[in-house]
Amino acid sequence: MVRRLEAILSLLAVAVLSASVEASVWAQLSAQKQAAGETTREKAAPTNLLAKPRHYTNAKFGFTMALPPGAKAVEREGTNQISVRSRKGYVINVQVGPKRSDIPLTHMSMLLEPKYLGEGKPWSARIKDWPMEVAGLNAHNVVYSGTGSKARVVVARGRVNDYVFIFIASERAFPSLEAEFHWALMNFQPHPKDLPEGAANLKAGALERSVGLQAMTGVKRFAEPGYGYTIEYPNAWEMSKPNSMVTMFSGREGTQDYAAIVRIQNIAPLGAKSPAEAAKRALSELQGSLGKAVRNFTVLENSDWVYARQETTLMGRQLLLSYKHSGVVFDKRIIVLPRFEGTVVHVWSYTAPRAQYSSLHPKAERILRSWTILP
Repeated sequence: MVRRLEAILSLLAVAVLSASVEASVWAQLSAQKQAAGETTREKAAPTNLLAKPRHYTNAKFGFTMALPPGAKAVEREGTNQISVRSRKGYVINVQVGPKRSDIPLTHMSMLLEPKYLGEGKPWSARIKDWPMEVAGLNAHNVVYSGTGSKARVVVARGRVNDYVFIFIASERAFPSLEAEFHWALMNFQPHPKDLPEGAANLKAGALERSVGLQAMTGVKRFAEPGYGYTIEYPNAWEMSKPNSMVTMFSGREGTQDYAAIVRIQNIAPLGAKSPAEAAKRALSELQGSLGKAVRNFTVLENSDWVYARQETTLMGRQLLLSYKHSGVVFDKRIIVLPRFEGTVVHVWSYTAPRAQYSSLHPKAERILRSWTILP
């Protein structure tokens, strides 16, 4: 039942988003990329944050953060604050102080509002807020708008200290520069004493969903040429190719894991002229295709998702969905990930009936963590 739906959705995506990228076309794109030369790669690196990052370590508070290309850290004497300033026109202020257990995370940013929010002050309105994680620490994010500028305030709570990150950029440049702030957060490492119990030995970013905490044992490996990635899946699972440049992984029929489907599809949206535009179009069209194919379609979450592996970082998007098909309620997780350059997009998804989604999710998560995007 769910397999028929997955096949239908694959065809819908192909119809709407051009065709899935054939292996021969992929090879041609790779050849064009190599022919472009070192200059093109150097230009692409800052945009996608692929250059080897420089790191700043604060001797007083023991935290480390990666600096985006073109940015430098400046310590402000006599304060617990550093400023990361970029030539691109944004600043990230980082402040550290003793944990304020008496104040909920959701209220921490309000301590700044008397000084910064209101008439004649830098911020004129509080736009939205949501919970998140920073390096495994519970955190809360608030977005403020001002005259021609926007700011994000993220407060992360460790076991001993609170970390406050303030990202400021012009309103016009904010959407594009925000990716660099997110990258900095995902590569932040607090003092080991602030990490959750049992996590003190993990490196910065190790708790981010896209990082492989440990390799799976007893696995098969998919690494066919032309797909642009490798991935591992359990020995007891099977791999199939329902359509061109679509791979599907699931447990064998008759087992509990048969209810889970992990699928990866390479698509090239029509009219896209950049990786970011390709991802945006793919996300929009996928939502449209799903909405037409199923009932009770609901978006539960639409958030940033970061692929961070060694020296490679890519900004993607994640959707958590629910829908009803043939009388059964399903939950679905979709990750849309643009490549380093060009307009090919990888779409990873995990689908299962709601009754089994949570119990099977750890296996899908381990598969996701093994996913390696190739240059």
